[in-house]
Amino acid sequence: MRPVIARYRQHGFTLIEIIAVIVVLSILAALGGSFVVESTKSYQSTQTRSRLINTGRQAIERMSRQLRIALPYSVRITNGGSCLEFMPIASGGNYVGYVPDGVNGATAITSLDVSPHKIEFGAAQFVSIGAMAATELYGPTPASRATLTSSTNKKLNFTPAKGWARNSVNKRFYLLNKPQAFCVVANQLRIYSDIDATSTDVDVGAASSLLAENVNADTPFALTAGSENRNTIVQLNIAFTQGKESVAFNHSVMIRNVP
Repeated sequence: MRPVIARYRQHGFTLIEIIAVIVVLSILAALGGSFVVESTKSYQSTQTRSRLINTGRQAIERMSRQLRIALPYSVRITNGGSCLEFMPIASGGNYVGYVPDGVNGATAITSLDVSPHKIEFGAAQFVSIGAMAATELYGPTPASRATLTSSTNKKLNFTPAKGWARNSVNKRFYLLNKPQAFCVVANQLRIYSDIDATSTDVDVGAASSLLAENVNADTPFALTAGSENRNTIVQLNIAFTQGKESVAFNHSVMIRNVP
């Protein structure tokens, strides 16, 4: 008898089937990879915006707090619009009688009797009475500012002898710290302290504290000056940018005018 040889049919994939599977898997991988990439980008974008918002809020809040204790008429915009300068109020109260001014023509004085008061913020450097404009508080010969030399809670002493531009409507005096300023310099928001009150502009090369980076602002500050019956309004227009993300803050600060 002839041996019987079992023949088995071999099973497998054809070349066309393999190519089709490879193509399908490639498409699925591309779609899946694109989804992962877009999800990652979206997450990073959300994180970046969150950081910018937090940075901006903290910076705006600090600026608002410090501006609210500024003497309204001391706020001015300098350095071509990139700096907002102001004098913080250290204390205040009422004075006794009248100070010499252009109306009463009295002799200049070197001391002033005042109501009991105490210094609440910082160190008092200047005395201001009846100021109605920033030009009366800055410069070498300010009409409404005197340099404080010593004081008690009932008397202020200053040199040289001072005659004022006018009396305060409510006979109020203010003790002021040295000027401070917020400045946008090289995409940074900085704060400068102990500024020379006689200077026209802020020396941005002097020592400063960094409030925020990645700042983008063409006109960061706008000012509506106050009057005897209108408060001073400071407008902050600052954007914080990182990569393709940008968050803009437009915030108004009212500085109450108490003449």
